Amino acid sequence: MQSVVVTLSVLIPARNEAETVAGVVRHAFDAGADQVIVVDSASRDDTAALARAAGADVADSDALAPELGPSVGKGDALWRALPLTTGTTVAFLDGDLTVFDDLLPRLAAPLDEPGTVFSKADIRRLDGEGHRRFGRVSQFTARPMLSLLFPEVADITEPLSGQIAASRSLLMSLPFEADYGLEVGMLLDVCERHGRTAIAHPDCGRLVHGVQSDGDLEAMARVVARTILDRAGVRSTEHTVRPAHES
Repeated sequence: MQSVVVTLSVLIPARNEAETVAGVVRHAFDAGADQVIVVDSASRDDTAALARAAGADVADSDALAPELGPSVGKGDALWRALPLTTGTTVAFLDGDLTVFDDLLPRLAAPLDEPGTVFSKADIRRLDGEGHRRFGRVSQFTARPMLSLLFPEVADITEPLSGQIAASRSLLMSLPFEADYGLEVGMLLDVCERHGRTAIAHPDCGRLVHGVQSDGDLEAMARVVARTILDRAGVRSTEHTVRPAHES
């Protein structure tokens, strides 16, 4: 039987990430990525130019699937860019990271294990003094709700981590929440299809993640709560879901 050559594409959503995006691109290439695409969403700084200088291809999220109008969020931007990928494996890495350890290799490694189809990073977020901190929306919204409504994934300490790896074919078969509900929606959809044992949550080391305002976190918490409730059967019409590219 002919073996399949595994190649790796990395998608990096970014908006005004000039301070960090080049470092994330370099980390992806240093880790062996065959293709790196930065999906730029209306940045007003030098994000696109610095990403190109670091070797990435840059896609304007609004120019992808223009018939849908402007991109409406992180999940929408990644959904629009996914067909551009050529790798058998695709990883998502946030554009506002400062990476200290082997994030991408540790993230992709579990996919070599039989039965594992999806990998979501367990990361150690560091504050300015080097101490670990948990994301407030994860700690105070996502994890309590998941423990009550979906206890099978309650052991995942970073359910909102945007650092994800899976086969391209799996990602192409999933619907995408268009906004900040992407990560938790995808986690629950994969768990429903394949079971908790198919999901890896590897220790991917230390990183510094961009800090958001209290107002942004409030909006994110509302979106995350809505997405979890939606998967629990409490339906809402106040959001956009992009359909699977391939069934």
